[in-house]
Amino acid sequence: MQKYGFVIKLLLWSATVLLIFFAYPLKVAPQENPAPTPSLAKIVFNFITDQTALLKGEGRGRINILLLGMTGVPHPAPYLTDTIILLSVKPNEHALGLLSLPRDLLVQVPGKKIYAKINSLYNMNGRDPAFIREKAEEITGQPIDYYLALDVSAAETIVDELGGLNVLVPEDVSDPRFPSDNEGTETFSVGKGWRWFDGHTVQRYLRTRHSEGSDFARMRQQQAVLEALRKKVFGLHLLYNFPTVLSVYRTLATHIRTDMDEAAITRFYDIAKEIHYDKVIQKVVDGDPNDQNSLLKSKTFALGGDPAFVLVPKTGDFDYYSIKEMAENIFTK
Repeated sequence: MQKYGFVIKLLLWSATVLLIFFAYPLKVAPQENPAPTPSLAKIVFNFITDQTALLKGEGRGRINILLLGMTGVPHPAPYLTDTIILLSVKPNEHALGLLSLPRDLLVQVPGKKIYAKINSLYNMNGRDPAFIREKAEEITGQPIDYYLALDVSAAETIVDELGGLNVLVPEDVSDPRFPSDNEGTETFSVGKGWRWFDGHTVQRYLRTRHSEGSDFARMRQQQAVLEALRKKVFGLHLLYNFPTVLSVYRTLATHIRTDMDEAAITRFYDIAKEIHYDKVIQKVVDGDPNDQNSLLKSKTFALGGDPAFVLVPKTGDFDYYSIKEMAENIFTK
């Protein structure tokens, strides 16, 4: 039977390709400056035939991916990257590190004598990641091997397609000023502990920012959702759960940008599914005034001629030594 294994895989792949291109034609919505969408057919082919290549960073034992999250249309300021996470993987140790940078961190715009909040760099550069990539490398001291920009408005659909998420809520959330659908406000509350979220609740949990801890709590919430998604997605089998995989892919295709090609995605999948749950480390670069160990402080700084709330390192406005140290040692608990 073993000698027929490849033939069986090839037949399955052929059927998959036919299913993708004829039964489920992919319709990608028009975008400004669209990035190439990785082909699911090629991903499936690589998965079945084990056609993968080493990822950037594997040679030095650490793969770094800059994960950017935006609210997306029709929300106000849809392309501000309010979620900025350095996602690091150590393949040989089956370990994952997540380091969140705050959206209000003050930076100098690359190649210019002007300043801005880090979350504006992606949109400022025409949704080209070069500016924010350069700054992320400068701030963390880590080379960025790949980037992935996600319109988080897709989170609600994806979570429902996956049948919901079991999320570990690190702290109680009580937001009395959460924006409601009728342009008013309402109270959004979630208790600490394991909670089962549908897509609508996940969307609200990701967006809330007025509960205790403010943006720093929100960064921890984003990491909790990301870890829950990782467990759920990597629990799927590309063939056995193909309808779900296809549905998620079709949603992502219009809401994601990345420079990872199909071979890199397949290889990353193989690495990520082997990550041990007890080797997932989550850290936040914060400016909590109640935490003496926080690395940042707040100040008022003129941006575009108007005073603005920003965060800067306690050691100096653009002194990123302590952040680099945290990024370098992220795998040390």
